[in-house]
Amino acid sequence: MGVDPGLARTGWAVVSGDSFQRLTFRSGGTIKTLPGERLSDRIGTICDALEEQIRNHGVSVLCLEDHFSRRNAPGVGHLLGPVIGAVAYLAYRHNLSFLAIPPKELKHRVTGTGGSSKEDLIRALSFWFGPGLEVGTTHEGDALGLAFLGFGRLGRP
Repeated sequence: MGVDPGLARTGWAVVSGDSFQRLTFRSGGTIKTLPGERLSDRIGTICDALEEQIRNHGVSVLCLEDHFSRRNAPGVGHLLGPVIGAVAYLAYRHNLSFLAIPPKELKHRVTGTGGSSKEDLIRALSFWFGPGLEVGTTHEGDALGLAFLGFGRLGRP
């Protein structure tokens, strides 16, 4: 399972297969929370939804986009920290192998350049998952990229 954490939007994706040639995109989505809700309620919504997918898909590996901070939005890191911690705790609670990957590395490994756009990442993933690959949001696309990398590094996300 790949997870692109965010307080307002958290993307998730699950892949399975016994090799890259037989890798399939099983399911994915974007969990949305509202800015007016309490922080604990928003994190609870994210964790409950992810936990449901972990159970539904028999997930054994969780690959998370690592904490980052942007120059144009320095407060983002403060909002992501609790989400990342909660998702890491889910990995612990369900005894999942866990891997954190920085956004730049994700883009570099999948597209060949760390500065590529989220749309470029999705286009590159269609090489592995087929030209008809459809993801609902760019958050789900990032999560699919993370699941793909997690499959290569740790086994069966």
